[in-house]
Amino acid sequence: MNDILNAAEQTDLAQFEGVIERGMNTFVEVGNALAAIQERKLYRSDHGTFEMYCRERWGFSRARAYQLTASAAAVSTIVDSGEVAPTNEGQARELARIPEMERAEVWRETVERTNGQPTAAAVRETYAARTAEVIDAEVVEDEDLLAGDDWQQPDGPGFEAAVTPPKVKRRPLPEAFADAGRDLTRAAEKLARLTEDDRFAKNRETTHHQVPELLGALEHTVRLVTAMNLPAADANEEARRWWATSLRNLSDALSGIASSLEKEI
Repeated sequence: MNDILNAAEQTDLAQFEGVIERGMNTFVEVGNALAAIQERKLYRSDHGTFEMYCRERWGFSRARAYQLTASAAAVSTIVDSGEVAPTNEGQARELARIPEMERAEVWRETVERTNGQPTAAAVRETYAARTAEVIDAEVVEDEDLLAGDDWQQPDGPGFEAAVTPPKVKRRPLPEAFADAGRDLTRAAEKLARLTEDDRFAKNRETTHHQVPELLGALEHTVRLVTAMNLPAADANEEARRWWATSLRNLSDALSGIASSLEKEI
């Protein structure tokens, strides 16, 4: 593909490449410049694909280019929220792995928790803490049972029982799992109904900003299905065949989407 760029495109390409040449002056400027070059396919006069452009013009892989563009986008999210921007690429890379709707809050919590000295590891720890499994809301653990100056030792027998905190009883896992599964199914069915709405086709473009969140939820689901170890499940042949067919159909559909996307870059 060797299309000739018009004068305006040549000017823009030179401007964007100037940003990259300056040093990679800042990863944000570089990422934004690469994103603009990719989106407008300004590489097309001399390079067949964006991957070739990155490799031949700048000497780095497409994965590295995407790392830069994603990091720049993450910084933009933070700036737009009114928070102080990350100062290095490591912080931004960790933020880029977080669903867009949660980035600003995770960053704010990290800054506060580290007294204004956030690191990439601290960002990762904050997000991990937010997404970690928590005890069901119905179970209350009184961590301050023995706290306070007004506490007095009870008289008479039974002292040990009086001061020993009760064991926390977690909700039975099968019950909690069933409820979570039903919640997930209801949410997925709601999204499916929205795609069948007669307005969806005209509003499809407005859904694209939700892709990180949706793919994040899908990733969690895939992790769960993997952990369930279905090949070892005690299920009849019909059920196992249905599982395999459904998983294969999902895999093929997602692979098709991924291949189509890669052809455009």
